[in-house]
Amino acid sequence: MANELAHLNDTQLMQNLQTLGAEFAKSGILGVSNPSQGLIVALTCYTEHISPIEFARTYHIVNGRLSMRADAMQAQFLRQGGRIRWLTSTNEKCEAVFSHPEYAPEGVTLSLTIEEMVDSGIAVDGRGQFKQTWKSFPRQMLRARVVSEGCRMLTPGIVAGVYTPEEAGEFGNAPARTLDLSKPREVPVQALPEPEPEPEPTAPDLEEVLLANEEAVNMYLAKIGWIKENQTWRNLSTGQKKKIAVKLDSFITKAKQYVMSLEQEEEN
Repeated sequence: MANELAHLNDTQLMQNLQTLGAEFAKSGILGVSNPSQGLIVALTCYTEHISPIEFARTYHIVNGRLSMRADAMQAQFLRQGGRIRWLTSTNEKCEAVFSHPEYAPEGVTLSLTIEEMVDSGIAVDGRGQFKQTWKSFPRQMLRARVVSEGCRMLTPGIVAGVYTPEEAGEFGNAPARTLDLSKPREVPVQALPEPEPEPEPTAPDLEEVLLANEEAVNMYLAKIGWIKENQTWRNLSTGQKKKIAVKLDSFITKAKQYVMSLEQEEEN
């Protein structure tokens, strides 16, 4: 892509990138929903000399910001000689030792707990309730945070100025709140006279959940005929994404059950 555009002057280059970005938005590919986001994708592909497919494997757009997938951060860290030794990875705590032969040969231990994420206001909304992704996937969310922190500490060049989708989705959060974890997670910190109904997942929450379960989601969508063999959930229409968002938990459960049924068939 970069080679094809290298002969153009600055004006022509920007016009071509804007046109390409508009096409990304029109097709809905890569999770792009408007021409501005499409231009971000086109610029990133051009400056980093990568294809749109490689962009999808590495980056994501959350709340209008370019973010790097946690697994992509981890993969690059390992390719640069880093090592990660996982000590704990549960719904309550994630702890790992990050090491690098040059920058941290003895290793650095990093940990995060669900209590810390609650106290900082990251895992709960303005009403003190767990956000959808933290409620459904606390272990994965903690692990993504630890990966991001470890990569930034030891090899900051990998993620300079870029956040994970989990982090980007938290920008602009309300002030920190606390939550009594001895009670069910659905119970607010302060009881309300008339609790409001649970809000539907927002678009960033939906995309984060689909990312966290990408393999199962894609297999199930192909099974029900919503995507073709070489497509992913990113190729869904806006209307299809809205239908999934309305019953997100049920959809993820069905996707996982479908994958489990395939595994059972293979065993038999």
